[in-house]
Amino acid sequence: MTMRIGIVADIHEEVDSLARALGVFRRESVDSVVSLGDACDSYNASGNPAQVAALLSEARAVGVWGNHDVGLCYDVGDKIRREADPAFLEYMSRMQPHLTVENCRFSHVEPWLDARKIDDLWYFDGAPDTPKKASRSFAAVPERHLFVGHFHRWLAMTPTRQLEWSGEHPLNLADEPRSLVVIAPVFRGCCAIFDTTAALLTPLKC
Repeated sequence: MTMRIGIVADIHEEVDSLARALGVFRRESVDSVVSLGDACDSYNASGNPAQVAALLSEARAVGVWGNHDVGLCYDVGDKIRREADPAFLEYMSRMQPHLTVENCRFSHVEPWLDARKIDDLWYFDGAPDTPKKASRSFAAVPERHLFVGHFHRWLAMTPTRQLEWSGEHPLNLADEPRSLVVIAPVFRGCCAIFDTTAALLTPLKC
């Protein structure tokens, strides 16, 4: 089934940029919105985290947690449970360690890492910008197209090479056997749409 998936990564509570990204997705009539984690950095009942969650919830966005917002999604502490708005926590509790949609895998960190382990969420060896680094993810999971956030940049890898692409134009992945794509962050005004049948990723400004 053809799906056009709107992708946002690393919002970091930038409400205005997120609202613009979701507006783009509405105009483009995407079928689903996926958040790649680090939507929020903390919790404050009157601050941006609740606004971010409200916008994502209104857009019916699904998503994964990141290293910055895992404490709002998984193994939530008593202090946050006492202080946070129940509707906010209910939405954040829907975030997953990873999602699979139409042979695409979405996660915050590289798929070979376990998002349920805090050390893996904070593991950092630089971006997976060599075939050797990317091979860890390709070997770990079966999906054809892998999408991650975390690195605050655009990057596209195949099992054999880094593609000559940095988010300046649509990326056609139809002829690639597999791909690992890093999505640039919303807080820098970036988002993307992926067409699952055409295997076309369109980077957008927001």
